[in-house]
Amino acid sequence: MGALLLPADCTGNPQVEVRPVEEAGGSVEGVAFGEGVFVAVTPFRLLVSRDGENWQPIRAPARMNEAESTEVGFLAVGNAGIPMPSRDGVHWETLRLNPDWDLSGVAYGNGVCVLVVGLGEAWVSRDPKRFHRLEVAAQPSLDILGGDFGNNRFTLGGRVFRVLILRPK
Repeated sequence: MGALLLPADCTGNPQVEVRPVEEAGGSVEGVAFGEGVFVAVTPFRLLVSRDGENWQPIRAPARMNEAESTEVGFLAVGNAGIPMPSRDGVHWETLRLNPDWDLSGVAYGNGVCVLVVGLGEAWVSRDPKRFHRLEVAAQPSLDILGGDFGNNRFTLGGRVFRVLILRPK
């Protein structure tokens, strides 16, 4: 069972409500928010909502793993090398990188998207439709798991006590 942790200076009890989301078709594995729209990631579909309560399902061509809000809309990623960009969270385009890759995560910051592929590589882009391979030559066996952008750098977690730090130029 999970717990909701709030800062010590919060007063009163928050209203907490757990609702079923029948449209999910499985687990709701992540939620992104931007431009007044929530995008939730579930197996083989994305869910879109303006209020975070009523959801419209969007079919996806593969199992989707994560979504991120960017300056130009959203980017969702999934198995079989599928990134899906959207300007508004409602209309999605399906791109195909490599069907052998499962894109497990996406991070965005400073105008750059980083797609997490897995062993020793990530894909980077300033244009969500054109990605370039970034091979981590010094650590080709580093299993990259996911990360985020902050302090003008991407920090991506990896197995066996390692992180990968990318600084956009």
